[in-house]
Amino acid sequence: MKSHDSKNDWQKIGPLPGLPYAQMISEVLEKKQIPYSLSQDGVATAYGFTGTSLAGNEAFIWVPAEYVDQVREIIDQLIDHI
Repeated sequence: MKSHDSKNDWQKIGPLPGLPYAQMISEVLEKKQIPYSLSQDGVATAYGFTGTSLAGNEAFIWVPAEYVDQVREIIDQLIDHI
């Protein structure tokens, strides 16, 4: 996971249906050298679970604004139901 100084010019993309999906997408972003950050909301986060499909367990990817369209296209190609 890459870090960034400020989310002011970064945009939140999602929700994705869980951390495993976000991690799969982040591997592609790394290969394409697109900066990103992951965040997760939901029950699993509160209790420290990972890789679950609990209701309300959603992940998000933060990317600089200039990459939003490219990242959405990558997501559409990898996960056709989002």
